[in-house]
Amino acid sequence: MRIRRPHRALIAAAACATVTAGLATAMVAHAATAGCQIAYTVSTQWNTGFTGAVTITNLGDPVTAWTLKWSYTAGQTVTQAWNATVTQSGSAVTATDAGYNGAVATFGTASFGFNANWNSSSNPAPASFTFNGTTCNGSTAPSPTPSRTTAGPSPSASPSRTTSPTPSPTPSRITSPTPSTGPTTGPPPVPGTPGTWTAVPVNPFNGGAGTFMWLLTDGSILSNGSDLHQWVKLVPDQFGDYTKGTWTQLATSPYGLGAAQDQMLPDGRFYQAGGEFIYQFPSGSSTNDHNGVQLYNPVTNTWTLGQSGLYGNLWDTGTAHLKDGRIVSSDQRMARTQIFDPKTNGWTAAANRPATAGEDGWVPLPDGSIVSIGNGGAYRYDPVANVWTTLPRPPSTYASGSTDTSMVTLMYDGRILAMGHNTSVIYTPGAKPSDPGSWAQGPGIPQGSFVDDVYATPEGNGKVIYDSVRCSWVTGECGSASGAQLNEFDPTTNTMSVISQPNDPGGTPVNFINLPNGQVLAAGGSRNWVYTPIGSPNNAWRPTVSSVTANGSTFHLSGTQLSGRVSVGEDDYQGPENYPIVYLKDSAGHVFFARTSNFSSMGTSQVGESQSADFTLPSNLAHGTYTLYVSSCGVSSSGSSFTF
Repeated sequence: MRIRRPHRALIAAAACATVTAGLATAMVAHAATAGCQIAYTVSTQWNTGFTGAVTITNLGDPVTAWTLKWSYTAGQTVTQAWNATVTQSGSAVTATDAGYNGAVATFGTASFGFNANWNSSSNPAPASFTFNGTTCNGSTAPSPTPSRTTAGPSPSASPSRTTSPTPSPTPSRITSPTPSTGPTTGPPPVPGTPGTWTAVPVNPFNGGAGTFMWLLTDGSILSNGSDLHQWVKLVPDQFGDYTKGTWTQLATSPYGLGAAQDQMLPDGRFYQAGGEFIYQFPSGSSTNDHNGVQLYNPVTNTWTLGQSGLYGNLWDTGTAHLKDGRIVSSDQRMARTQIFDPKTNGWTAAANRPATAGEDGWVPLPDGSIVSIGNGGAYRYDPVANVWTTLPRPPSTYASGSTDTSMVTLMYDGRILAMGHNTSVIYTPGAKPSDPGSWAQGPGIPQGSFVDDVYATPEGNGKVIYDSVRCSWVTGECGSASGAQLNEFDPTTNTMSVISQPNDPGGTPVNFINLPNGQVLAAGGSRNWVYTPIGSPNNAWRPTVSSVTANGSTFHLSGTQLSGRVSVGEDDYQGPENYPIVYLKDSAGHVFFARTSNFSSMGTSQVGESQSADFTLPSNLAHGTYTLYVSSCGVSSSGSSFTF
């Protein structure tokens, strides 16, 4: 599929000066010895439009503001921009800084991206650029110490593996007495003002947002930035506040993957594989390698390679966890299924599918089966029988032949929300994997907006938050909305409604994930934002804690619903959070996140399902009495008195 908006792979990969196979490419590198160097790229192109990125390198004196000008020669028209204000008069285009990126030091860089229309026949790059009136037409020698930006030069064929910065130390063994748990207190309130957005500090390593985000098992947020292989994490402050958190730079990964398979593993590592867009690759690979597997260990801050997929085409296909933590995956070009085992970092073959799964969203059901939904149909995998069953097709309003499904969402009521084009459909799974289940037409998207390929997450209040755009990138149709907007689906009333959005000059927030405290983290065009949902979780959705016992250097926690009752899946961005997060609070309100692992289940939980997990406390945590909470999918348990 094609990524049609900057707030998919392309905001983070606006840093990418590489173009994947099959995409039209234009790259111009002009420079003046006392002026400027410009890298202009077309990273994605479809029949009526394209996405471009520009990186300016200042070779002259430092500037505090900038204006870049160029002219198109084939009727191209800029329609949207981020990290800059772009206007166009006839063929002449003018881009000015966004304020926060106006200061550019000597050999420093500034970057921005844009969407534009073209004539579907010729899309030549601009012949020249001027930067603050200076024509960029000189040497293109690389600067000796360029500053970090959200867009960069073309990657080398063999990026070196790095372990910078210094890896986090392995937590020391705790020689504490057996912990005791006492009477519970109520669940903690969700912080913030309901219905409002709060800004997160700008990621200093790319000057913008951490675009794609995954919740690590120690409560921090993993994200990738420049070329999608330079990684960071957001660590909340001492009170567990993500809006006052700190970004930390992590090791660089072998691959830089856009629109890939992404999952957490039972041992706390992060799995990423395939990729529709390959921006960086290890030695011996290439931009045509859509089948690699890379694994991140947050304890040692290192990346390793796993076994590549069995059939050669992992790409941006659907994945979902089995209960035991193995990952079921498909293949983009063959109707095959394969299973990744994190214990061996390798694959085994599984059942053939009735059809390929190039654009499907997958969600795991509480019984351990997996539902796959896409424009090509719907299917259900039974891991016990190792067989796929063809389900009834979604209503024709959804499966119209022009739909790139949005994130498929398993809701707290057990139904599955799927959205595409400008409408929604709802699937009720059958009691057994072989049962057909049933479909119902859902409400339309507010103001006729479009949701092809957008992302969503089920909030702690039971609603589903998602973004939409005025015009479909698939068909070119437009609704009546003035632009992109944020929405919620309420399953109790079967209604869609528009909600507030922050004033982000770079674009509407997207890529939502639940935080352990019940808030929602999103990536805007220029920074990350935190949303406080309106309403509280149903107490029946909360995880519970029944016991905590010491187990050498770790603690073993038993309870119910630790893996959460909801899940999500999409072909381009997969961020399910079906694992528990453990955190402690002291009497002064300080929050200490443990690191969880060894989950007894990574599928969605059945009602009241008994589950367990291990956790390791921070090595510098003082002995004493705390209140212990467990959060799953953004919903926290009641508190338990914990003394160690």
